[in-house]
Amino acid sequence: MHESDLDFYAYTLLEEVRAYAEINDCDPQEAFAGLVLEQLANDGLTEDATVVRFKDHGVEVSGFGLSSDDRTLDLFVTNYSPRADEAHKINRSDIETAFRRLENFLSRSLSGVLAKKDPSSELSGMIQAVVDSYPRVDKIRFVFISNARSVLRDSLPPLQFQGREILRDVWDLRRLSNWTASGSRAEPIVAEFPAGLPCLGTATTTEDYSVLLTIVSGSDLADLYSRHGARLLELNVRSFLQVRGSVNAGIQRTLREHPERFLAYNNGIAATASAVDFDTDKSGQRRILRIHDLQVVNGGQTTASIHHARRTTDIGAVLVQMKLTVVSPDRLDEIVPKISAYSNTQNRVTASDLKANAGFHVEVERIMRTLWAPPGPIHDSDTHWFYERARGQYANAVAAELTRSRQKVFKTINPADQKFTKSELAKFEVSWSLRPYQVSLGAEKNFTLFSEWLDQQNITVDKDYCRHLVAKAILFRRTDKIVARQNFGGYKANIVTYAVAKIVHATGARIDLDRIWREQDISPVLAEAITDLCILVQKVITSPPGNMTHVGEWAKKEDCWDAVRDIDWTPPPPLDAELIPVDSYAADVDALNDSQAGDWQDLAAWGATTGTFDSHQRSTVRDVAHALSQGNIPAGKQLRAASLLMELARERGFCPTRTTTRPGTGITSRNA
Repeated sequence: MHESDLDFYAYTLLEEVRAYAEINDCDPQEAFAGLVLEQLANDGLTEDATVVRFKDHGVEVSGFGLSSDDRTLDLFVTNYSPRADEAHKINRSDIETAFRRLENFLSRSLSGVLAKKDPSSELSGMIQAVVDSYPRVDKIRFVFISNARSVLRDSLPPLQFQGREILRDVWDLRRLSNWTASGSRAEPIVAEFPAGLPCLGTATTTEDYSVLLTIVSGSDLADLYSRHGARLLELNVRSFLQVRGSVNAGIQRTLREHPERFLAYNNGIAATASAVDFDTDKSGQRRILRIHDLQVVNGGQTTASIHHARRTTDIGAVLVQMKLTVVSPDRLDEIVPKISAYSNTQNRVTASDLKANAGFHVEVERIMRTLWAPPGPIHDSDTHWFYERARGQYANAVAAELTRSRQKVFKTINPADQKFTKSELAKFEVSWSLRPYQVSLGAEKNFTLFSEWLDQQNITVDKDYCRHLVAKAILFRRTDKIVARQNFGGYKANIVTYAVAKIVHATGARIDLDRIWREQDISPVLAEAITDLCILVQKVITSPPGNMTHVGEWAKKEDCWDAVRDIDWTPPPPLDAELIPVDSYAADVDALNDSQAGDWQDLAAWGATTGTFDSHQRSTVRDVAHALSQGNIPAGKQLRAASLLMELARERGFCPTRTTTRPGTGITSRNA
């Protein structure tokens, strides 16, 4: 990378940190940690990354990440300074010191030396997560991240800790810049095969691709997954969802009982690459030595299953067939999803897995680039909300303006504090849809589940949708600021999503999004209500029931939402006065009379299948169905709640299809 590009990135990063700190009402050190950990998680370089900063004598940590299969533990330490000059460098001794402080944190956590905090402390939750996972994990990684230029020439060797090997990873300004410049794709995976893989192949089939067939040992495949984890599956199913179901059970049984027959029993894997390095042996056989940009697009479960089986099973005899498609780099995003869709025969790969719902994100991006937001309390002129569909788009757009004056104009029209990403979009929408427990799973998992949900919806992306999306973003971010100012001492992210969901639930989703869009802010009355409500929400979240002490895990459970939803709180009169008016009870009854019991039964099933409704909402809908089937009219409050759910569902493409008989009429009808 040219030094001028690196200098530009250094200044851009400072601006991103300032914007993140402003949006999240936190100090620059926490903002830098939050920004980079969120981006690393979004790219599959870590999982479930959580910022928890702690510094004491000889000890420092900035956060942790634990993979969904409990096999990898990442501990992070960040180093940030509001400098962008070329002289801002960090030497080897400073990096080594940071790693020693991280090692001390791990050692003292495991020994119990670190003082236990109360259950509401995020530090206590992190320590408990580290202690619980340490015996199970296969790989531990220390990650140092800094906005300084590192003078290290070579990577640091692994650290030996209590008989275990800990990898040490350094992300300095240059590496962050290269990674950002790579856009939507993370750092490329280069797979080395020193002994060579004999292969059969075609000449270049077209200008776009060529195909190779080869056999990979189970050990090599397990090593690749151990080294690169979910990144190896990035263009397919990112997360391995435990060993369950008939396919995975069959894989595990074959690995245990007949590893030598694995090649015969298993369909193998399909992979893609941008380039392959070959050599030729004495017999003239072509062999694969190196694969660039390797991605497993089908057979992710096979790959991960072999990796996990190696802990308890000898996989020395395991061989796996691999079909490798070498694709022109500029056609990867177009061709790879189709390869995955057409080759998958193990478990169904949904459109969200294959990024088939990318059309939704493309449309949001397209409209946002032309949609002018009115002036508000922060910006006194019309602006755009910049949707960053792929990492680095904002920085690239700024860089495309060739002069400083043009860049300044661009930033005025597209303020950094009005940029939002795909994972943030998912947080806004899922919180509004009353699933805060899903948001609490972490940005990457929430986005994956949101993508699956999105695939089942019929959402029209137009200017009205985007205006309401921005309003939800403003509501979420203003709530974040309100919660931050309460100084609760931890779990801010959980409190924010639950507070948003609770205010939406308590108002029957009647918050005036059009008003928020027009004013680019929430009203003082709504802000006051959120202030009162978040105190009640915090008490529930930080008071897990029974023997559960891990607040972070409690917040991930639907039971936690049940408890928050049941908080006895109703909108105060000033807030109720500015909510969108609701239809009268008579209108609800008229709508009910135009429906069938089966409509509501279908609605309950649809809400369960799509994950749109929680258990309480499904119960409300079923009660209405039961009342109607008996020829009765439900209570007004129950009917109002169910009617709102029906309206929401129809907006998202729900169409009842059940055949029912209206009680007392004998008339059978079919709704479609």
